Amino acid sequence: MNDMMDDTESKMGIGSQTEGESSEDKTPPENELALVKKIQTEIRADKRHHEKAFKRMKRDMAVAYSGHDETWPEENYTANIAGRHVKMKTAALYAKNPRVTARRRETLDFKVWDESPESIKMAIQGIQMAQAAISAAPAAVDPVTGQSTQDASQAIPEAYQGALDQANALMADFQEGMKRRQMLNRLGKTLEVLFSQALREQKPLDGKKLFKSVVRRAATTGVGYVELAFQREYGPRQGLTEQIADVKMRIDHLTRLIDEAAEGEIEQDDAEMFELQASLAALEAEPEVLLREGLIFDAPLSTRVIPDRLTKMLDGFVGARHLTLEYLYTQEQVEETFPDFDCEDGFTPYSSDGKNDGDEERSANYVVDDADTSKPGKRAGMVCVWKHYDKASGLCYFLADGYKKFLRPPASPDVFVEDFWPVYALTFNAVESEDELFPPSDVALLLPMQKEYNRARQGQREHRDAARPRWVGKRGVLEDDDVKLIASAKPFETVLINLDPQAKIADALENLPVPGVDPNLYETNPLFTDTQLVVGSQSAMFGGVAKATATETAIAANSTNASDQSSIDDLDAFLTSVARAGCQILLREMSEEQVMRVVGPGAFWPHQSLADIADEITLEIEAGSTGRPNQAVEMANWEKMLPFLVQMPGISPTWLARETIKRLDDKADLTEAMSEGLPSIVMQNAMKQPGTGDAATDPNAQGGKGANNAPAAPGGSGGSGPAMGSNQV
Repeated sequence: MNDMMDDTESKMGIGSQTEGESSEDKTPPENELALVKKIQTEIRADKRHHEKAFKRMKRDMAVAYSGHDETWPEENYTANIAGRHVKMKTAALYAKNPRVTARRRETLDFKVWDESPESIKMAIQGIQMAQAAISAAPAAVDPVTGQSTQDASQAIPEAYQGALDQANALMADFQEGMKRRQMLNRLGKTLEVLFSQALREQKPLDGKKLFKSVVRRAATTGVGYVELAFQREYGPRQGLTEQIADVKMRIDHLTRLIDEAAEGEIEQDDAEMFELQASLAALEAEPEVLLREGLIFDAPLSTRVIPDRLTKMLDGFVGARHLTLEYLYTQEQVEETFPDFDCEDGFTPYSSDGKNDGDEERSANYVVDDADTSKPGKRAGMVCVWKHYDKASGLCYFLADGYKKFLRPPASPDVFVEDFWPVYALTFNAVESEDELFPPSDVALLLPMQKEYNRARQGQREHRDAARPRWVGKRGVLEDDDVKLIASAKPFETVLINLDPQAKIADALENLPVPGVDPNLYETNPLFTDTQLVVGSQSAMFGGVAKATATETAIAANSTNASDQSSIDDLDAFLTSVARAGCQILLREMSEEQVMRVVGPGAFWPHQSLADIADEITLEIEAGSTGRPNQAVEMANWEKMLPFLVQMPGISPTWLARETIKRLDDKADLTEAMSEGLPSIVMQNAMKQPGTGDAATDPNAQGGKGANNAPAAPGGSGGSGPAMGSNQV
């Protein structure tokens, strides 16, 4: 940081190039320009291929926001059923922040040991018998020196030599394999802490909010994406993703202002010069500047991820040769991220709604700072930046639409993952189709019911207006002013009109026949029946009361849970893929010093190759962490198993406690709760039970199990399921 400040002060001299000094020619070679043009042509072809799907996604977003599409007038009746469904589905699928647990990949870690406890016992017994035989055998003694003339191996009887060698080999194999397992367990725990820390440090959205937005986006548009990257403490930003909570973005912004001031693009009287001076003063005044490194996540918009037009499946991007991510930034943001970008070389300007000169419905309202219009080389409009992953070449390209050079020299992707591109797709309604890559969203499936519901309610509103009471009269009986007074009269208001004293108001006015409102014409219950068939949401879930029996409602609820379970499985698989890729990135990119600072001195961090990183550790999402709807069933099954497990010999109490806590989805830590050698609390209470002085009533005087015969409070839980411990013998 001090070096940067010193360099800043030297550049603040506003010293431009020395007279006679020529600038280096930065014109790229022709073959590079040809490659840029080729890649831009490929990206535009992919965008045109998916244009229909992207338009459908934008329509679905509008429907989920307002409850109607663009063809429905704003003043008409609207009930946003689609938006309500998206909200309920997001809450049902992403009920809690997922907790990551690192597990060893199942391998055969022992060459000799068959992983049977009996083998260990037999090996220990063999070693003990051999040691006893050695102690019992007479030792050969040198008559001159009085010392033993044979070593320990010679003192072993031949009958025990083979068994002892086999036992020693088994024990050595056991110790080596267990040591390896303990090492991997420590590495897994280290990764769990690092991944959880990465989720907490994401800004402006932490991990829970970001992944929840991905679930909501998948329900709204049909697909949601997560991109992984890594932020380092120093050096330029490697990508265009979200940032960890530190001052790195401030430093990039400050660096751009410094460079422009040094090149003479910012004059002394410009607003940017005051901003630069104030930013430098703020950094100098801060006692500590926070810089971090770690895993970062980004959730690009569904319409900003452009798969290869040959892609066969979004999950894993099967069949794709390349993948492109699109970003829309101001010229200043691009200059801060890519210092070599020069807007004087030209680019295709975009408006804030993502339209450019090639669009038929191009918007002319470009976003531009008025202060920049007087600057040389500044153009109106925003810059469309493309991050292009090319799997065949193994390179990642950064380009801008209409910009003839690369924004950054082509290189390998910033992070290593097995799938090459660190982008992962989440879909819930995947179907087989040769024509459509993107699956239909829940909003698209609900759109016919949404339209019909709006039409039914709007028609009922219009019918009610048409059925309101009206009067008619003969011309000349009432004056025009009297007609206006009667028409504008408020309820219970007295209106004085000019009427012949001999005439009656009924003679002047009579009721106009109007059609009655038939509620059967506007019945909406069939629409909710279709809604349940299509997306699995009942009318009761939207707040309505259906005329259904309890049995029918329960069956419908089970059907909804089955549909949610399928979506939860998709979500768990998606989160597992993201977690596994994040694990690989951390193992490759995270420095050991930073790991120790985050995790603690007990962290274990190996130096592994890419093959080891890809194969050694797998990260999975804990069962129930995403709010599974069948948690009650799992608990009921565990309650049935528990009475049998507690009576089986060799079952670890620690394992039982851990499994019970996991199924209850609680965050209790057993590390401080467990104490080796202590009896159970029930046994401690039984041992401390005071005596009554009478052998007939004193439990402590009734044998070894007498204390357990004392009266106990009734246990068990209510409900229709079996009570905890009700089957104990």
